[in-house]
This record gives sequence, structure tokens and C-alpha cells, in this order.
Amino acid sequence: MGYNYNGKLKSAELLLKENGDIQLIRRAETPKDYFSTFDGLGIYESLKKEFEG
Repeated sequence: MGYNYNGKLKSAELLLKENGDIQLIRRAETPKDYFSTFDGLGIYESLKKEFEG
């Protein structure tokens, strides 16, 4: 499914390797990622304008 029920953005995910190195395996989601499924409707751009003033 392409919808987050509670609207909470996913945080970044890190992998700690055995040798102590850390690797980013998933970047944190942004509001643009969350609204990307609505791009055809222009909802993200209208919300962006509303919140930026």
C-alpha cells in the first residue's frame, strides 16, 4: 500500500556492521515523499504554498 495510516514519516535507518562501520540503508522520508502519490492532483504544491506563507 502506498499510504501511511497515521501520516508519520519514516526515519532514517542505519546498519551497524561487525567492524563498527555504520551504513545508511534508508534515508529519512520528507513531506514531499509522503505526498508524492498525490502529485497528479497538485496537493503537495498547494500545501507547500500554504505553509510557507
